[in-house]
Amino acid sequence: MVGPGTLGGFEDGEEAIVTSHAATRRLDPKSSPTEHDPRWSAVVARDRAADGAFFYSVATTGVYCVPSCSAKLPLPKNVRFHVTSEVARRAGFRACQRCRPDASGRKTRRASRAEALSAVVSIEERVDAIDWARVGEDLDARGWAMVPGLLSPGECDAIAGLYEDPGRFRSRVVMARHGFGRGEYQYFSYPLPEVIRSLRAAIYPHLAPVADRWNETLRIDARYPVALDGFLARCHAAGQVLPTPLLLRYGAGDFNALHQDLYGEHVFPFQAAFLLSEPGRDFTGGEFVLTERRPRMQSRAEVVPLRQGDAVIFAVSHRPVKGTRGHYRVHLRHGVSRVRSGRRHTAGVIFHDAL
Repeated sequence: MVGPGTLGGFEDGEEAIVTSHAATRRLDPKSSPTEHDPRWSAVVARDRAADGAFFYSVATTGVYCVPSCSAKLPLPKNVRFHVTSEVARRAGFRACQRCRPDASGRKTRRASRAEALSAVVSIEERVDAIDWARVGEDLDARGWAMVPGLLSPGECDAIAGLYEDPGRFRSRVVMARHGFGRGEYQYFSYPLPEVIRSLRAAIYPHLAPVADRWNETLRIDARYPVALDGFLARCHAAGQVLPTPLLLRYGAGDFNALHQDLYGEHVFPFQAAFLLSEPGRDFTGGEFVLTERRPRMQSRAEVVPLRQGDAVIFAVSHRPVKGTRGHYRVHLRHGVSRVRSGRRHTAGVIFHDAL
């Protein structure tokens, strides 16, 4: 899932603080992106004020540290940044014995500093900093890719809190009434909340080339505009004018049956889900599940281990797989296992609109 062997100094799509997207295109191609990240300056300065705001790991030693660590300064190309120490551990790194990054005093400061960083770093900058080459490889290999820590806890809580505001939504669906499972969800109305609009518009251009490549592989004629507005114009011209981003809420005993989100003739091959609640604290159970139906083989299921603020990008209906006689389609469905206790909120970002 998440491993230390990622590219470009950023850990599996975690936030990178950059001055602007345009600025990243002017960087020296021979330099490491780490050197142009303001967090690297904090590491070089051994800035204690940055402790708790982020952590960094060193590929050559296998440890993660706080910015003020007194250990020998690593080479920038070997450094990756992490929004939490837990994500660093999930990536396979161990705590530095010199700076002890998991000391209790550091943990108490982390949440407020992470919120401060999310207020400074825009959604667009965070999305641009994702290792999209790795995302494309994961989508090719298994039909889904995880992006840890894309949203802050405060952003997650704010989005989940919208559920009680009926003016934000165009319709509400109680799953049990339609045989979809148990629980409920609401489709946002236009204009979308700013954070949902930004995520949708910023993620789409990075996925469109993968979508084109998949269609070419499967000999499907459709190609996708480089920007979301162009694709939505195509949807609207065909009568698909209803917004599809949605907010889902589950309680104890609720689940979402396996399904595909198809709403009309024009379908973008990928969508994204964002977990807004923290497993173990806010709810138990409720795992995100994907199944893959393979020709002449038994179906395969995978559970994506999401935490609050993580995103999973996945195929809406199928992916290409290479066989002995060329490529063929493997069909996927997704759902949520039964919630055992608590309450679980998820935001879904679908790129095509509905009839």
